[in-house]
Amino acid sequence: MTETPEKKIVEHYPPPQDEPPPPTFRQALVGYGSILVALIALGVLIGVLIKVLR
Repeated sequence: MTETPEKKIVEHYPPPQDEPPPPTFRQALVGYGSILVALIALGVLIGVLIKVLR
């Protein structure tokens, strides 16, 4: 009994895309600034809720 060899499937992927350039100073400032503002607002909100609900 001879077995038929299995067909191997080779997938061809497109070449990897180039990495995007690093963010500019303004983009980084806006990104980290918005995170900082959100954390401060969350802290103020929690502080106000603790005072009100006490």
